[in-house]
Amino acid sequence: MKTFFKLNYDRLVSLILISFSLGASNLIYAQCNSSVALTVPANYFGTGFNGNGNFNAIVFGNLVANGGDTEGRLAVAGDFSAPSSYSVGHGSVGDPAPVNSDNFIVNGNFTNANNYSVVGNFIYNTVTSGSQYPTHADGQGANIGPVTNRLSFGTLKTNYTNLSNSLAALPTTGTVVYNDYGNYVDIQLNGTSASTNVFSLTIPTGKTFGLSFNNIPSGAQILVNVTNKIVDINGGSMPDNLRSRMLFNFPLATNISLASYALQAAVLAPLADLTGSGGSINGQAVVGGNVEQNNGFEFHNLCSTFVTPTTTPLPVTLTSFFVEKEGVQSVLNWATTSETNSDRFEVQYSYDAKNWNLIGTVVSNGDSKSLSNYQFVHKDPANGENYYRLKMIDRDATFAYSRVVEISLDLPSSVSVYPNPVVSQATIETPDWSKVKEIFLVNTAGKRISMSAASDKIDLSNVSSGIYIIQLKQVNGSVSTAKIVKQ
Repeated sequence: MKTFFKLNYDRLVSLILISFSLGASNLIYAQCNSSVALTVPANYFGTGFNGNGNFNAIVFGNLVANGGDTEGRLAVAGDFSAPSSYSVGHGSVGDPAPVNSDNFIVNGNFTNANNYSVVGNFIYNTVTSGSQYPTHADGQGANIGPVTNRLSFGTLKTNYTNLSNSLAALPTTGTVVYNDYGNYVDIQLNGTSASTNVFSLTIPTGKTFGLSFNNIPSGAQILVNVTNKIVDINGGSMPDNLRSRMLFNFPLATNISLASYALQAAVLAPLADLTGSGGSINGQAVVGGNVEQNNGFEFHNLCSTFVTPTTTPLPVTLTSFFVEKEGVQSVLNWATTSETNSDRFEVQYSYDAKNWNLIGTVVSNGDSKSLSNYQFVHKDPANGENYYRLKMIDRDATFAYSRVVEISLDLPSSVSVYPNPVVSQATIETPDWSKVKEIFLVNTAGKRISMSAASDKIDLSNVSSGIYIIQLKQVNGSVSTAKIVKQ
């Protein structure tokens, strides 16, 4: 964490020298490139906005900074509070922010306890009585307010949510291998695409992990779509040599906790709250909820080159797609306002947002310029989380994916196990064994043991005493569970 009470002469001279050494492009663009995936499009600039669309961090909720800083440009749609020292724009790990542009924007209320330095303009709405305004070196910005909507935060959040969904819908091009060593998981991401390598990653819960990337061609981009709703990272590592061309997308996450972890990528999390304790995000960050910075957690202003991949135009204009519970079933509804040469919708299902199965097909209207409504009923969803997406297929076999929708269901179990507790052999009862593809025994640490699916009896005589979950994976991908106690 860096504290700035007064910007002295030596510091000013060093900033000037750094500015000359970085060159004109970095003075213009905080993230080095004029237009990358997380750049704010110009149509979201409010009246009087000064600068470009490259921010180090954009927070759509409130930001509470109990330590740390933002080394580039920071925009907060809600309130900002810093009980201790905080600085904006002083790049030391990465690039400094450009001077005299709008680099620190607080659209809500600003509260701080100490006077600290900001490079560039500080744009504020309201200020808590007793708070001290940031200081600026001569010629490096001013405090400007009261001002609201310097960025159009409401519609801008929708823009980033749509971007996250479209990235999540891209077909995976790489494979992920998980090597579980108890409390540590070694995760290998293997990709060979010369353009954008797309991975679907489920981050282990309650374990540290290491990420490694293999066979990524020089200059190729990396998109990591994280499937977790709750992300809890405490320690671990990932490489930094691929950072500038990598984006971590969290389309489903509602809570992200980073402790003692340096996330070496740009980050897009339009629905999540973020808590950082130590460590950093080393790239652009877009966070849809609240942010809390603790123990020196920082947003480092490092260059990003990741651009939104070119995708095949959708054969339909999908205006809505959602899922609802109806009894013990999932009911999917979607609507289109335009269809050109469209053939059909394939409904795909997953219990983990990683492995997908076709569960049905709905014929489309083909060619239409009016509102068309569709529905599909999933008759046997799983107890717990259920994920769905549409594969929209054209008559010439080109296709695109919709965003992923999910629903959590609390259903009566269709699986029973007896005797329970069990000493050696247990019998499993389920309505239709022809639909069962795999059986797993899962311990309290999450380790899965594959069992024979050819019989309704399982041998537990060599299994340690404890509480286990029996998982029956159906042919359609859904999972039924039952708890059993081994004596």
